[in-house]
Amino acid sequence: MGSLVVIHLTGLIVFTSWAFGGQAPWVRSVITYWGALGVVLFVAACWSRRTASNEPAQTALRWLWPLLLFNVMVGAGCLNPSFHDVVIAGEPSLVLGDPLAWLPNSARPGLAWRELWQFDVIVLSSFNLVLAVQRRSSLRLVLLILTGNAVTLAILGTFQKLVHADGLWFGLVASPNSRFFATFIYHNHWGAFTLLNTASCLGLLWHYYRNGVQRDFWHSPVLLGVLATLLLAATIPLSASRSSTVLMTGLLTGAFIHLLRRLIRHRRQHHAPVILPVAGIILSALLSVGAIAYLGREVIAQRAQLTAEQIATAVKEDTLNSRLALYRDTWRMAAEKPWFGWGLESYPYVFRIFNTQRAVEARFWIPFYRSAHNDWLQSLAETGFIGTGLRGLLVLLPLLAVPWRRVRTNLPRYLLAGGAIILLYAWVEFPFANPAVLLTFCATFYCAVRYAALDLKANPAPPAR
Repeated sequence: MGSLVVIHLTGLIVFTSWAFGGQAPWVRSVITYWGALGVVLFVAACWSRRTASNEPAQTALRWLWPLLLFNVMVGAGCLNPSFHDVVIAGEPSLVLGDPLAWLPNSARPGLAWRELWQFDVIVLSSFNLVLAVQRRSSLRLVLLILTGNAVTLAILGTFQKLVHADGLWFGLVASPNSRFFATFIYHNHWGAFTLLNTASCLGLLWHYYRNGVQRDFWHSPVLLGVLATLLLAATIPLSASRSSTVLMTGLLTGAFIHLLRRLIRHRRQHHAPVILPVAGIILSALLSVGAIAYLGREVIAQRAQLTAEQIATAVKEDTLNSRLALYRDTWRMAAEKPWFGWGLESYPYVFRIFNTQRAVEARFWIPFYRSAHNDWLQSLAETGFIGTGLRGLLVLLPLLAVPWRRVRTNLPRYLLAGGAIILLYAWVEFPFANPAVLLTFCATFYCAVRYAALDLKANPAPPAR
C-alpha cells in the first residue's frame, strides 16, 4: 500500500508541475480524475488499518474531522445559491438572489463543487502518506523525487531565460503572463514552488550530512545536494520574483546560521580549531551569492529599476496603491458574510460588487480581478471565518499532536519551515491558487508529520540533556 501511495502522489505532483503548474483548465480536470485514485487508496488504507486495529492510524484519522465539516459547509452552500443565471439583452448575467441568510450559500455552486473535489483529492492523496507509509526511507524517496523534479524544471527555466524565450517550452506555447518561468505561467507561483522544494532539499542535506555512511564530504550526496539547492535558489531572482527572492534569502540565511552553530558546537566539543572551517564556509557562501547575482544580473537590475519607479510613483501620488485598495475591498466583501462567506470560487464574480478601483485611462472601466492576491483574505471572502478556520485546523491538529521536542531529526523541521514561509507568503500573494504549489505544500507537510512520528517510534527515549 505504501508503495502505491508514493507512486500515485509523486506522479501526480510531477505531472502537475510540468503541465503548466496545473493552471490550464484541462490539467485541473486531469488532477480531479487522477486524484480520485488517491481517494480510493485512502479508503483502502482506512479499511486495512481498521481491520488491524492500528491505534496510531485511528488517531490520525481524527485529524480529518475539519475536512468533513468543511465539505458539509460547502455542500450546504451549494444547495443555497445566492445568485441566479439570467439572460439580459441576450447576454448571460448573474443576478443576486434571496438565499437563506442563516445558512451557508454559494454564488457559483457548480464551480464550488469542482473546487471542493479538487481540494479533497489533493488533501487525501497527501494524507495517505500518514496512513500507509511505514518507513522513513520511503518518505525520503518522496522528497528526493520532488526535489529532483524541481531541479529539472529549474534547469529548463534557466535555459529558457538565457536564450530569451518568448513563451513556455522555448516559445512553443504562448504564455498569458510575460513573467513566466519554466512551465509555470506566473513567476511568483514558481517562487512558492521553489521555496517548498528548497526547504525539502535543505532537510535532506542535513539528513545525509548527519547520517551518511560515506568516507567524507566529497564522497557523499551532500555535495550534489548543495549544488541542487544553489541552482533552485538562483532561479528565483532569475524569474524576477522579488517577494520570493526576499523569502528565499531568509530561508537560506536561517539554514546558514544553523549550519555555523552546529559546526562551531561540534568543533568545540572535539577541541578542534574553529576559525578555518567557519571562514571557508563563509567564503563559499559569498562566492555562491556572487554567482547567483551574476547569473541574474539583468533581471535583478530591471526589477530594481521597476521597484524604484513604483516607490517614486507611490510617494508622488500620496495615495494607496492598487494592491492595498484590493485588500481593503476584499475585506469589505468578507465582512458582508463573515461566517460562511460567499462560497468557493465566488471571488471573481462577487468581488465586482465591492471593487472600488477604476482604470486611469478609462474612468468608467472597472478592472477585473480573478484573485485577491492574498489567499487568507480571499479564503475569508469565499468561506468565511468558519471555513478558513476549518482549513487551518487541518494543519494545526497534526502539528499539536506531535511532541516536537522529542524529535531528533531536523528533516521534518525544515519541511515545516518551508510550509510556514508559504503560509506567510499567502498574506501578500496567492500561492495556493496554483495546484502544483498546493500539492507540494500538502505532500511536504504530511511528510514532516509522518517522518516525525516514525522518528519517535524508532527513538522512543527522550534525548539526553
